Amino acid sequence: MTFEEQIMQEIKNNILRTVGKEVIVKVDYQQRQAIPKEFIEQVWASVDWSAVLEQIKPEIQNRICNAIIGNMETEIKTDVKSILSVDGVRQKLRMQVYPQIIANLDSDIKK
Repeated sequence: MTFEEQIMQEIKNNILRTVGKEVIVKVDYQQRQAIPKEFIEQVWASVDWSAVLEQIKPEIQNRICNAIIGNMETEIKTDVKSILSVDGVRQKLRMQVYPQIIANLDSDIKK
């Protein structure tokens, strides 16, 4: 590759990197224009908050349900751990549950 071709390739790569970063035009932070306070207040007052509430209600309900379910799972795990921490209970469960598990596995294998 010639020197000129290498320069052209570097220029192309630089343009692609710039476009990829989406920084085609850069405005200095100190020179930015502030949005007038009155305009912001007018926009805020014009929002139909009932419509906003209707749109976000399903998402809020979903998040609340997920939080409740997560808390319930944590409580159940804690309860199971505390029950299984008693050696006698753990041994009794093994004696009663293990044979049933083996029987179910054996019946599945025979099918």
